[in-house]
Amino acid sequence: MLSYSSFIYLLIILWISPVWLDLSNSRDFKDRPRYSTPESMGMSSDTLAKIDVIMEQAILDKVFPGGVVAVLKNGVIVYQKAYGRHQYESDATAYQIDDIFDLASLTKIVATTTSVMHLVNEGKLDLDDKVSRYLPEFETPPKNEITLRDLLLHESGLPAYRNYVDEISHRDSLLSAVLNEELLTSRGEKYVYSDLGFILLAEIVERVSGISFQDYVHAHIFSPLGMSETTFNPKIRFDDVLKRIPPTETDTSYRKKVIQAEVHDERAWLLGGVAGHAGLFSTSTDLATWASMMMNYGRYDDVIIADSALVSTFVRRQSKLANRGLGFDMKSENGFSSAGALMSLSSFGHTGFTGTSVWMDPERGLSVIVLTNRTWPFRGSSAAIGRVRASIADQTVKAIK
Repeated sequence: MLSYSSFIYLLIILWISPVWLDLSNSRDFKDRPRYSTPESMGMSSDTLAKIDVIMEQAILDKVFPGGVVAVLKNGVIVYQKAYGRHQYESDATAYQIDDIFDLASLTKIVATTTSVMHLVNEGKLDLDDKVSRYLPEFETPPKNEITLRDLLLHESGLPAYRNYVDEISHRDSLLSAVLNEELLTSRGEKYVYSDLGFILLAEIVERVSGISFQDYVHAHIFSPLGMSETTFNPKIRFDDVLKRIPPTETDTSYRKKVIQAEVHDERAWLLGGVAGHAGLFSTSTDLATWASMMMNYGRYDDVIIADSALVSTFVRRQSKLANRGLGFDMKSENGFSSAGALMSLSSFGHTGFTGTSVWMDPERGLSVIVLTNRTWPFRGSSAAIGRVRASIADQTVKAIK
């Protein structure tokens, strides 16, 4: 018979045993989300398997050389699969489900919008604060009327895009150019999807928090959620990173090399790889954790990123000018949407230029993550990847029993 001390020791061994960890479905382990079968979550494995056909056909059509798809139901991963290779050659590195992707504009929601939401939740920002309160360059009319809400809704009047890289060669000059950019319209007059507004939002996060943007998101968002493989500038953080990060483009214009494991977006590159509009790298598993938090309206286990009512505000349609929440895209009410035809109108998410997307349907408890390097070897049109995203989203809805 075991002594009391031996019994306690045995319990401790069982508690930390890797076998036990593999069998556990507890959400107390923040370094990974839960996994389960589709059937246990009210979905059909056979229907989800048809995603294979969509992805394989897209690879044959050279929409992208490969990628990873993950599907969550009620915060549980029910489907996660890698397809194809990092490049089109038959001997190129095969995709794995833990590969790390350049998220491009998913940075806007995963890092920047989530950080703003967290700061608003802590009372350190208000959505109706004037941008000029934090950025003195906006103190003169008409910029002095622009609010944080305007930036999040892409209704500030700032232009969508400026090249900058032909004229500017370092971070401070680019940031100064953005701060001094002339408005194209009055605030609230027109929806213009703008990278520049999110560059400014990241700068505001820095000035309010007193630390760098990347330090803030790691300390207050990624680390608490256990998103250990989500980062800016992955070459600095991870070893042997080229094996896990697909190339995004052969750049013949600016950097004159294959772009791999450094941000694809030229403006984010000039900003040192850390920006509010682009620069973040992550995996499908880490994004599944973040999506679970969002679908649970700000909470993941005992971690609270923001109050549920505040999160609900961010992911609800907020504009009369466009299908936008605060930072988030919403499924189009009319016409084509990369969220597909079957997701509910309350669905929210975003896409990234490199071929990434996350769409979440709160009415169905459904999250769909699609990660590819569709810009390889040259960026081209994004129309084809939009159709692939929509087809995958529709297939996941069909899989719900």
